[in-house]
Amino acid sequence: MERFPTSAKLWSWLAAGLLFSIGISLAPATGLAQPKDRTGKEVVDAICAHCHTTGVKGAPKIGDRDAWRPRLSHGVETLVRSAIRGHGGMPPRGDRADLTDAEVRGAILYMYNPTAPAASAPAPKAAVVPPGTHKVVGGLDIYLGFVSAATLRKFPDASVERLMHGGVPSDPTQYHANVTVLDRVSKSPIAKANVEIRVEQPGMTSENKALEPVVINNLESYGNYVQLKPKTNYVVTVRVRTAESPQAVEARFEHRQY
Repeated sequence: MERFPTSAKLWSWLAAGLLFSIGISLAPATGLAQPKDRTGKEVVDAICAHCHTTGVKGAPKIGDRDAWRPRLSHGVETLVRSAIRGHGGMPPRGDRADLTDAEVRGAILYMYNPTAPAASAPAPKAAVVPPGTHKVVGGLDIYLGFVSAATLRKFPDASVERLMHGGVPSDPTQYHANVTVLDRVSKSPIAKANVEIRVEQPGMTSENKALEPVVINNLESYGNYVQLKPKTNYVVTVRVRTAESPQAVEARFEHRQY
């Protein structure tokens, strides 16, 4: 079995993720026209090439797929988030606050495969921003997401995804709840916080879980497994207590499990 996906297979996965993510991030929230994002090549030529052309301080070079594959092994979104927050010798967003998330994503995909035709994939369809994935509370950006246990069982046996929280449950209704907490101003991840989650089916059942620190590909977040039944509406409450502010802040989300 190959250790990493083939170039063609990996590119197809990345492109699919890119199209879905851009569709979400560019969905207009108002009737105003949204500024057009620069292409991956435009961003790389203007900003990223300074370090990634020659590999300054170990930066993976443009087009060096062998150097990029390990960094992309946890998915393009994980690497995008790492670039947004800053990693190693790279400052957040490459020290360019005007770079959008989609532009960072496009630049990474371009540097992985500069020869991929920009118009080879169909135009992304308009997508509705999922409700309840992001809240701003008490000076914190709180992000909530769920990944099925079935998906995590596909990772290698010795991977972080398979081993965290004592292993992946066999129950198909178990989902890994992941909460990322960022400082609203600096956008830096908040470490050593106490994070709890309450998953409630209004008027029926509820489940409370303490979330454990999770570090995947140098990204810090909090997670644990919770039960989500199909075709069910939930109210999810995330409670966060930080070292700087021991008084808990709460973010309330509405979630529909399909």
